Amino acid sequence: MTATQEGLLLIFGLFGLLALGFPIALALMSSGLIAILAMNGWVSADYLLGTLPYSITAEFAFIVVPLFLFMGHMAYSAGISAKGFNAAKAWLGHVSGGLAIAAVTACGAFATVSGSAIATSATISKIAVPELLKAGYKKPLAGASVAVGGTLGVLIPPSTIMVIYSIATETPIPKLFVAGIIPGILTILVYGLGIWLLVKRDPDMSRLTVQPRVPMRQRLKITLSSWEILVIFVVVMGSLYSGIATASEAAGFGAFIALAIALYRGASLKEIKHGLQASGSSTAAIFFLIIGAGVFSAALATTQLPTTIASWTLGLDLSPTVLLIILLIPFLILGCFVDAASMILLTMPVIFPIVKQSGIDPVLFGILVVKMSEIGGITPPVGLNAFVVATASPQIKVREVFQGVMPFFLMDLFIVGLLIAFPQIALFPLGN
Repeated sequence: MTATQEGLLLIFGLFGLLALGFPIALALMSSGLIAILAMNGWVSADYLLGTLPYSITAEFAFIVVPLFLFMGHMAYSAGISAKGFNAAKAWLGHVSGGLAIAAVTACGAFATVSGSAIATSATISKIAVPELLKAGYKKPLAGASVAVGGTLGVLIPPSTIMVIYSIATETPIPKLFVAGIIPGILTILVYGLGIWLLVKRDPDMSRLTVQPRVPMRQRLKITLSSWEILVIFVVVMGSLYSGIATASEAAGFGAFIALAIALYRGASLKEIKHGLQASGSSTAAIFFLIIGAGVFSAALATTQLPTTIASWTLGLDLSPTVLLIILLIPFLILGCFVDAASMILLTMPVIFPIVKQSGIDPVLFGILVVKMSEIGGITPPVGLNAFVVATASPQIKVREVFQGVMPFFLMDLFIVGLLIAFPQIALFPLGN
């Protein structure tokens, strides 16, 4: 059996284990270990298991994962999400579809202190969905507005998914964070315009949902009361972009400020303990995925399959734009079935060598991959954001959320197209 055939067998074995219901981390580790045993024997497998789990995770830079997760938990405990929604509602409520646009905007604001799509959706849905339904919004649009808005948690920095992409590809975290800002704002604007058009097309909903105009003085007062969001974002991104702090240090600053604000706002020790436990649990799950992906990547590298595929792909002499689109298609399919972190760790061992050899900017590719993971978060049958919204808001069924996200799916594809056609949207802040 040739090395290429062994590599293909390894991949088929991985998907076979996934089809049997194995957890993704365990399937990655099991298939990789079996392949190492078959190709190199027990000595190599024993050495790999004895050294790789520590060597692949014992990077001080990885401390950003639990710190950003803890920052999001403390931000929720401080009531920052509710203040963000109230501020957005004050400015946008009188516009057609304004309350739903405010929900998306609040998701974007909370994303700056969360780093997680699921956390953003769960937090904002508890606040926004009841108000949307009470105001006369139909259930599909009410649920979808928060579900798609929640996906901004992985695009607007700080983003846990960007950190995982950085780990998998060795792309600098600060560059990814800065490159995500303008696409994040663009996404909010496109979603807002889409919601406005959807509500305008329904005269009854347009008439029922318009809120009274809030006086300017009251708007400013409500906005200033949500100062915590701005403080945390400026501390994290300001220290990072100015060069004052590394990504790890900026995450530490952000977590400390979020904790201080939560304590100032009266968070209990029980809430802080829960935040620590939840952050630790999520970090353990992510690290298990990273270890599994490391074992799988080591086995795959032994077969030389990624290099073979990269050479073959480059031999097709495709234009960079066509190649980029082809490389993104698997993410559109995988996003229907697996979460963003697993999708990135599954695909990068094969796809990223092609990205490097073809000259595609790894930062741009990272932003596009994050956008594709956003689409996966709202795509049936396993669109996690849709399930999170339905769970947090029992008034809405999962089917109704999926029904409502279809127009946003097209909006996301439009944004991906814009980023491919005009890469400077993401790369301009980097001076590339």
